[in-house]
Amino acid sequence: MFIATNNPVPSGSRIRVEVMDRDRGFMVEGIVAHARKMQPEMARLNQSGMGVRFLSVEELVRELIPSGLGESQEISRDVTRAEPVAPPAYMPPSAPPLPTALMPLPPAPPAPPKPPSPAPVAAPPKPPIPPKPVKPAVPVDPSGGTYNVRFSGIDEFLEVFHRDILQGGLFVSTRYPARLQETVRVDLYLPVSSLPPVLLRARVVQRFEPGLDSGPNLLSGMGLELLELPELIAKLEPSVARLKALRI
Repeated sequence: MFIATNNPVPSGSRIRVEVMDRDRGFMVEGIVAHARKMQPEMARLNQSGMGVRFLSVEELVRELIPSGLGESQEISRDVTRAEPVAPPAYMPPSAPPLPTALMPLPPAPPAPPKPPSPAPVAAPPKPPIPPKPVKPAVPVDPSGGTYNVRFSGIDEFLEVFHRDILQGGLFVSTRYPARLQETVRVDLYLPVSSLPPVLLRARVVQRFEPGLDSGPNLLSGMGLELLELPELIAKLEPSVARLKALRI
């Protein structure tokens, strides 16, 4: 779950989330997997918040069960039904133990002969260690530098237009974010197939790389500053008016 808040707690923190819907709800525990605090001047590009990973039932039960459970001695069953065992009818008297001073000592075993030491064998030379390949600083984008942005419906496009595009920003979700300050091309595919895609140019001002060691990053992508904003708004206004009419 992504929780939008201006005061996110640090990554790795344990939190408890209460999800409410009118008079019903539930409580769940989780761990903050990713926290993002946006500066005031960057608030138009993205929102502060944190991604929370819910703890499963198995993880919660494992914390409550002591680590030593299951290692105690086995308790005998049907103890109350056990019957006393009768002693044997006759037991031969055992010989009294000899005093310690009179007990004969066992002979010492002979020492085994020492094996001959093997001749030293020269260790084979170690093969040379191949150099490690250098990882690229930025993953290679298979799209060739052009990013496609699609919308699930008219309402989503209009919300992004009024909230982000009119303010000069846009967030593009991608596994291959470009470098900071790099100029990229973006094709906006409007939610109506009859409208052609709109090409725009933007500068990368923030990037979130996909996670490698700690799992996928919930915010993999990049925040863009739109270039040539007046021309872009003028190009989009006819399509926005048509989409508003279709929604009505």
